[in-house]
Amino acid sequence: MPPLEGRERAVAWGVRCRHQVLAAAYTALVLEGETSEAEWEEIEEAARTITRAGWWIDQRSSEPGDLTELLEAATGADRPTENPHF
Repeated sequence: MPPLEGRERAVAWGVRCRHQVLAAAYTALVLEGETSEAEWEEIEEAARTITRAGWWIDQRSSEPGDLTELLEAATGADRPTENPHF
């Protein structure tokens, strides 16, 4: 995953929240749900584009099944990098 952007404390918290959100979503969608590994890779690629630490902090209490919808609803401010490899 790419580094997050924000204040130092927010970045540390955002990294932890991102890990927790993605781990919970993977468990719910792939391990316990019907999402394939290929579909998960697409979700993970979309998650890579969200580099604002605050976005991940804001999503820390979200339902794992809502991750795809949340990623789609993220704004350009949440995706400040233009590097297509992230």
